[in-house]
Amino acid sequence: MNSTGNIPAKTKPAFRYYWLLMRPANLGIILLTMTLFMFHAAEWNIKDIRWPESLTVILAVLFVAAGGYVINDIFDIEEDIINKPEKRIIAKHLSVRSGNLFYAFLLISSLIAGFATGWAMGLLCIVMNVLLYFYASDLKGSNLWGNLLVSFMNGMVVFTSGWGALKIFNGYFAEYALMAFLITLAREIVKDMEDIEGDRSQEYETFPIAYGMNKAVWLGMSVLTALNVLILLIMVLAGSLWFNLYMIAAVILPVFYFYYSLLSAGEKADYSRLQKQMKLLMVTGLLSVVLI
Repeated sequence: MNSTGNIPAKTKPAFRYYWLLMRPANLGIILLTMTLFMFHAAEWNIKDIRWPESLTVILAVLFVAAGGYVINDIFDIEEDIINKPEKRIIAKHLSVRSGNLFYAFLLISSLIAGFATGWAMGLLCIVMNVLLYFYASDLKGSNLWGNLLVSFMNGMVVFTSGWGALKIFNGYFAEYALMAFLITLAREIVKDMEDIEGDRSQEYETFPIAYGMNKAVWLGMSVLTALNVLILLIMVLAGSLWFNLYMIAAVILPVFYFYYSLLSAGEKADYSRLQKQMKLLMVTGLLSVVLI
């Protein structure tokens, strides 16, 4: 590696590093979410899916998300040396130049797919790309604003999922978007707690740094409590026995486990494990849409 942090030009990075840079597990969750809610919007009738538009809107969102992950890693080079030295890719397996070129490819691809869907989706892709770039360059180290932006973007995935359906019925889209927002926000708070050492070295002002770990724990628990209240509301409105039983087992009870985990956590590994478990909570929570 040279003094600029780039790997030597003669090194030929493997394709798998570009793949890993896009966070395939996260993209899989996005793909699953959009597919589920697209069919949910069409009341599970395949004839009510507009296939060209459904495919392009999914590709647009996936490209936007992948680009967001790449630009985030480009801006995070110094922080990741401390927070995740073994997992970092930019300036270790891929040069910064290669990362920037890959980001440009994903950005252009998202706009092509977005405008292929329609002007509204194309303009939305521009807005989302700008917000994700702004998050990576400025908001990420701010007190909650970056967390709120990422959470809002995840909630938007639910809304864009109905774009490929011929008709959209009242399927609790707002409630599920809020669910995705709250789970993501709780996970972002825990992730800031996990990354506090690297964030402090970059002079970030994340919530755990600004107010301390104890207050961050209580903020995370408050967000999780709001999630449980939302789930109870959906359970009352849905009125399905199997749906209610599933939500109790797959969301409400795990949230109580997260309360205990947050209160007892003290090491970086504890927060790392917890935020990964919250990613699983996102999946199990969104899967409940098939029971409504």
